[in-house]
Amino acid sequence: MADFAPLIVLIALIVSSIPVAVTIIRTARKRDSNGPPAAPGQTLQPPPSATGSAGPVNGRYEIKSQPYKQGGMATIWLAKERGTNRTCIIKTPRRGTNIDNVYLDKLMQEAGYLKKLSHPNLVKYLDDFYLNGEFHLVIEYINGETIMPSAPRSCYREEKVVAWACQVLDALSYIHSAGIVHRDVNPKNIMLTSEGTIKLIDFGTAKGLSGAKREPESKDPFTQIANKGFDIPELFMGGESDQRCDLCGVAQTCIYLLTLRPPNDLCYSLINSNWPRSYSEAAAVANCLISAGISKRTARCLSQGSMFSPGSRFAGARAMQAALSPASLTPPGNAEAPK
Repeated sequence: MADFAPLIVLIALIVSSIPVAVTIIRTARKRDSNGPPAAPGQTLQPPPSATGSAGPVNGRYEIKSQPYKQGGMATIWLAKERGTNRTCIIKTPRRGTNIDNVYLDKLMQEAGYLKKLSHPNLVKYLDDFYLNGEFHLVIEYINGETIMPSAPRSCYREEKVVAWACQVLDALSYIHSAGIVHRDVNPKNIMLTSEGTIKLIDFGTAKGLSGAKREPESKDPFTQIANKGFDIPELFMGGESDQRCDLCGVAQTCIYLLTLRPPNDLCYSLINSNWPRSYSEAAAVANCLISAGISKRTARCLSQGSMFSPGSRFAGARAMQAALSPASLTPPGNAEAPK
C-alpha cells in the first residue's frame, strides 16, 4: 500500500486542480470577449461600429456609420440619440500612438471646457460617458462645413468675411472672459452652418489662460502648435501665450479668405518673414491687401492682428471687433454667462 501512496497523492492533486483550471480558462475567455482592461497607455475598445457594424452605444446612442472623421487627437463618429433621433457626434481618443494618454487627457479637458460654455457661435456640449473603460465625448452635429474651402474658385467678399470674423470674435470674447484660450483658431476649426451661423469648434488644444502662461513645456507636448501656412508665432515657437494668440488666428483666417493665400506665405513674399515684426512691415502687408481691393480699415486691422509680437496686436477680442467693423456689424453679446 505504501508503494501506491505517492500515486494516490498525485491523482488527488490533479483532480483538485481541475476546478481551478476551469475557472481560470472561463475568466480568460470572458476577458477576451469584453476587450482588454482599462489601464493607462493601453488600447481600449472604440464604439461598436469600429468592428464594421453600427450598433448601440451606452444604451442611449446609435452609431450610424463607420468613423465620420479621423482627427489629430480623436476619432469622430456620427451617431443619433435614441430618444430624440437627434444627430450628434461622438468623439473618442486617438489610439495606437506613444502619447495615447495625452490624447485622452486632451479630450477630457475639452469636455470640461465645453461643459462650462454656452454661446451661439460655439459647438455645444451634450454628454460624456465611459464605455468599456473608454472615454466618450458627445457634442452637437453641425449641419455645414468648415470655411476652409476644398477647391476655392474665388476670394470671399469682404463684407461676408468681416461678418464671420465678428461672430468668431464674439465667441472668443466670451471664452476669454471664462478664462479659456482656444489656441487653434484657423479656417479648419471654424464651421459655417446651413443657416449661415459661424461655429468655433475643436477645443482639443485649449488651455486655461493662467495655465497657458505658467505651465512648463515638459508637461504638455502641445505647447508648440504648428499649422502650415497659419502658424501663430508664440505657439509655433513654443512660447508663452494668452488670448492674443486667438486674435492672430482670426486675422490670419481673414487674410486667407480674402486672398486665398496662406497668410504666412503671403507675408513671406512681401517682407521675407512669416509675420510682420514692425509697423512698417505691417504697413506693407496692409498695402498689399488694399491693392487687392480690401478697405483700408479691414486691411490695417488684419495686418495689426497678425503681427509677430502679441503686444503689437489688439488687447482683446472686443477691441479687435470694434476696429474691424462698423458698430452695425458687431453682434450683441447674447450668450449665457460662463458657469
